Amino acid sequence: MISPFNILYIMNMFGPQSLSYYLFYLSRIAAIGSIALITFILISLAIGNFEIVDNQFQIALPLLSETFIKGFFKANIITTITLAMLFFSVFFYLLSNILKTFKAEKLFTQKAIKQLNYFAILNLLIGPVIYFIIHFIMEKSNFNDAYNLLLSLLLGVFVLFIKAIFKKGYVVQHEQDLTI
Repeated sequence: MISPFNILYIMNMFGPQSLSYYLFYLSRIAAIGSIALITFILISLAIGNFEIVDNQFQIALPLLSETFIKGFFKANIITTITLAMLFFSVFFYLLSNILKTFKAEKLFTQKAIKQLNYFAILNLLIGPVIYFIIHFIMEKSNFNDAYNLLLSLLLGVFVLFIKAIFKKGYVVQHEQDLTI
């Protein structure tokens, strides 16, 4: 019997028609979906396409009659939702760019190193800035989600390690190309 873990061993991780190929499209769809959702929410709020129920706005999703987007109708809540969704849109877009470089024939390229660097900057600098903006400027007093900040920082450091490995791989690959 083939388990899901065996399928990962059978499937190529890099290159055309690999796991990175499918994850590229999945993360690109997540990025586009996040942008579409936040655009829909902001346009609905701007044109008044919502109802107020129990001091919360409710925006009906098109084609889904019983599904609503809900949130407290306060400027800081709407700003928090917007910042978080924009962060995740950029997160999934940069992740898809990294996966796009992984599905190429050559793995160790300057483009891959650059995309890893952008992703590290997002997680090490922009993620914590947005976290502190949400918690201090937007006056969200509890820090029950501090693990999000920690995960962002850990992911950023991990990506820096991967970037260093890719730099070394690029040098070795470049030297090998010159000897051939």
